[in-house]
Amino acid sequence: MATQANDVLVSVFARTDVGRQRAGNEDAFLVADLTQGNVGLGPEMITHAVGERGSLLIVSDGMGGAAAGEIASEIAVNAIRESLFDIPTNLGTADRLRIATELANERIWNQAQHNAKLQGMGATVTAVLVQGAIAFAAQVGDSRAYVIRGHRIKQITKDQSYAQALLDSGIFSPEQIAKVPQNVILQALGTQPTVQVGLTAVELHRNDYLIVCSDGLSGKIKPEEIRDGVYQSPDLTSACRHLVDTANERGGEDNITVIVASFDGVGLEAADESTSITGSFRSLSEDFRPQAANDTQPLGSMPPADPNATTVIMPSLASIKKAPPEISASGIAGDSSSSDESESNSASADSAPTGKYVTAVVRKKESEKSGIWTRWLVILLLFLLILFEIGYLLYKLAPQK
Repeated sequence: MATQANDVLVSVFARTDVGRQRAGNEDAFLVADLTQGNVGLGPEMITHAVGERGSLLIVSDGMGGAAAGEIASEIAVNAIRESLFDIPTNLGTADRLRIATELANERIWNQAQHNAKLQGMGATVTAVLVQGAIAFAAQVGDSRAYVIRGHRIKQITKDQSYAQALLDSGIFSPEQIAKVPQNVILQALGTQPTVQVGLTAVELHRNDYLIVCSDGLSGKIKPEEIRDGVYQSPDLTSACRHLVDTANERGGEDNITVIVASFDGVGLEAADESTSITGSFRSLSEDFRPQAANDTQPLGSMPPADPNATTVIMPSLASIKKAPPEISASGIAGDSSSSDESESNSASADSAPTGKYVTAVVRKKESEKSGIWTRWLVILLLFLLILFEIGYLLYKLAPQK
């Protein structure tokens, strides 16, 4: 029997924090009940039934310097919500979410083109639309969504990042990837006229948790630590506070945002220890492979080092993969792999991106590695000081006429 939307209950809370080193917060989040039109974290939202239009959870991480990043992320979350109200519901949920994300990209791009002060702004986005028992996720950039089920946690989005591309290609091993710049992404909303949206879906079970967060959190806390932090907290409010505080205690170099949601209701099946997340997860789109204007930088060569920029790398279009599986009202059709995903950090590793790469630099927040440039400057100044001292000593030792 098909799941009725209002047979699913979602409880949700969220928290955003500037971190310990940023002057401002360029992250944005949004929680909305699209059926009732409620937005935010008011009493009517803390626990609500998933209605016919679904419940929406979004995190966006802005970039662009000054106030531009903050503007881009706010446009992203609001544009997706507004578009989902306007897009006809007779379209499939995945298509509605994709179109809404593409329209958000268009809105940020157009605003940047008409305002010189905003040129170069952009934003990552992870938007999850819960429709009945299925959570659909749209992905651009490197914010993330995870599902927790029992002792398992799985990342249900795939980072559109340089590091992930190197992992997929086999050029770098998981142990080596820590040496790769983590602030290099393949695309962002608003940095190009069009965007390719990554789409995934997962069938939810009773007592599942959904985490949506910016890289300010995922870059500091391992997936299993996120899982443990949620389970060890007495409620969702405490879980959000614990996760944000932990990221701050580990440096807090970036803005930090997290949404934590839990699911219940007769419309969801109960899960036991054998119910894997992988078995109910599907990728609904190809891996990100946009066409580049030039093919000049081979995969594996390091992008330009700019501690104050995020580099967006655009790979060439590769071979078309098989058509995505169909989504039915009662669940997700297709293979039902049951591999244990409790330590997985990647949503999918179907095939590696191929072709060559071209880079386009987009201004962003200061990188975590900005201290490297400071150290080199100090070394240079010390070197010049030593040269001065040597010159002065030679002058003093030279015979005077």
